[in-house]
Amino acid sequence: MWKAARGLLAFAALVATASLAVRLVERMKPPARPAQKPAAVPAELNTDEVRILNFYAARIPERGRPFTLCYGVVNAARVELDPPLAELFPSISRCVEATLDKPTRATLTAYGQDGRAVRVQIDLPVRAPAPEILFVEVSGREIRRGERFTLCYGVRDAARVRVEPGGMDLPVSAKHCATWFPVQAPEKLVAESAAGRTEAALPVRLANGP
Repeated sequence: MWKAARGLLAFAALVATASLAVRLVERMKPPARPAQKPAAVPAELNTDEVRILNFYAARIPERGRPFTLCYGVVNAARVELDPPLAELFPSISRCVEATLDKPTRATLTAYGQDGRAVRVQIDLPVRAPAPEILFVEVSGREIRRGERFTLCYGVRDAARVRVEPGGMDLPVSAKHCATWFPVQAPEKLVAESAAGRTEAALPVRLANGP
């Protein structure tokens, strides 16, 4: 009988230990997170119709320079651009590069699987491009006063080109080399037009001594 009692006490102690272990494990579990509701579908996408979501130019195009044209369509089988400034394909949000030489009315057409189409038109103005310096090369990075010096450069869309300091005018050209005998180090090449001004620093310094 004494052995039976000891067996019961040992069993009871084992049950108590197991119960305590279970409670400890439960306490260590992270709290359950509340179920999250699925994100709502935007109204313009929650449709079976072909729609043009947007069609715009990121900025006013400069004549002959690349600009960004963006569009977005939903439920379209194919899209077309008139005039064909860039190749398009159906996308909810996409931007492409295009160029213009004159103001243009652009038409975006989106076609559904059934052949039905929707269209949007935008007017794209064109402004004169700012002058651009294409390249600059110098005959030497260190010159002496009155020493022969050559500057080669190229510009486009400029009305005037000059060297500063001194303001010496140079030809407007996509590729030209000018030679003179400066008494001070030329610091920058400047290209200007009615649309703006661009400059490039010249890596030249005047040497010390005679």
